[in-house]
Amino acid sequence: MSFFIILISFVCISCASVRKASMNSISDMLAGADKKGYPLQRGEHTDAPMLAVTGESDTVLIGDFIPVALKLYEMLHAENPAHTGLSVMCGQLNVIYANAFIQIPADSLGDVQYDKKNSEYKRARLHYLRGRDYILDVFEKKYPGFRQAVLGNDAALLKTAVSYLKQEDVTAAYWCSAGALGAFSLDPLDPDLLGSIRGPVAVLERAAALAPDYSNGVIWDMLSAFYAGAPVEFGGNSDRALFCHEQAMRVSRGKTAGPYITYAESFCIPRNDEKGFETALNKALAINPDDNPSLRLSTIIFQNKARRLLAAKDDYFVHW
Repeated sequence: MSFFIILISFVCISCASVRKASMNSISDMLAGADKKGYPLQRGEHTDAPMLAVTGESDTVLIGDFIPVALKLYEMLHAENPAHTGLSVMCGQLNVIYANAFIQIPADSLGDVQYDKKNSEYKRARLHYLRGRDYILDVFEKKYPGFRQAVLGNDAALLKTAVSYLKQEDVTAAYWCSAGALGAFSLDPLDPDLLGSIRGPVAVLERAAALAPDYSNGVIWDMLSAFYAGAPVEFGGNSDRALFCHEQAMRVSRGKTAGPYITYAESFCIPRNDEKGFETALNKALAINPDDNPSLRLSTIIFQNKARRLLAAKDDYFVHW
């Protein structure tokens, strides 16, 4: 009898081990990173799975697909919560969904649709913060006390926590800060967000120092938007904003649309610089989305936004 009990226990353990290995394998493939968060090594001619999304030109198709993909990833995460790569991907997808498919479309709604616009902004905020929290959970497991330091008001704790971040943390740091700053941009008077805004900025600055040429300058672009738009008492800095914009342009070599949109909105509108506004947006529109297939989707989304901004330019400038 003891022999059979041992045998059954061994089979159950083996099945659980096989299931766990299979779950990790699937999670690795979908996340593009392993359970510790390290990117998978791919063959020279092997494209990452996300290229099927980021390289798509049909924004409506992807807009319909992202919510389904997001929930599938979250279901898999519920089964495999310790998988770092999957956790980061869940955070990333929430932030992408909030920005590209909720906030940007809501920005185009007029005052007549105020209730719908406000409702969509609340949805975007929810997903921004959900994305932030997925990744904060990763950092909290890796660096205990990280969440409290980043969301708190203790400058010394924040400085120490941010110093823990390494090169391997840059992608997660970017998406964590993108979620936090995205939510802040929609509700800058929220006392919880306002009181903790220096943390995500410090995380982003650390990421920029660790990887100054990361992903076509997206870190610098986000920093430039923050420093240009935030009040001085909460970290706004026009000189730093311009420096970060210049770095974004350096890294992207002027071949991505995002920095042009940021410059038009964050620099030209406050200065009442209509000519600069038009020039920047027209440069964004001049980019060929097919020149960089991995950025095709974001280029098209930004170009659609540029067209909307140009069509509504009289709403942004005072004509004397």
